[in-house]
Amino acid sequence: MKGTVIRTAEQEEYPHPQHDRFFLRDVVTTEINPALSLHRGRIEAGGEIRPHAHEGQTETFYILGGEALCTMNGEQHTFGAGCCVVAPPGVQHSLKNIGDEPVDLLAIFTPPLK
Repeated sequence: MKGTVIRTAEQEEYPHPQHDRFFLRDVVTTEINPALSLHRGRIEAGGEIRPHAHEGQTETFYILGGEALCTMNGEQHTFGAGCCVVAPPGVQHSLKNIGDEPVDLLAIFTPPLK
């Protein structure tokens, strides 16, 4: 078995089709790790990840930079760099950039989304 080195700066970034000003890179997919998927995300100023839930996955996201308003189960929380949120299957959640700088984040799905 061999390891894999991934340079996210070399990966293609694409706009998420269901959210506003939210861009993704699929860092780790089931092809590399069958236990999880890892995605690098960027929410531009004024952008948001609209309210949604995942029926089959837990989504864990870790804020790397920027300032975001997270709504989960009807409760709102403001987050910055170093904050982590875990949304179990079926739990509705959203994330809105409330600052002037992009919100950079990592999103981890277990089991994998892709």
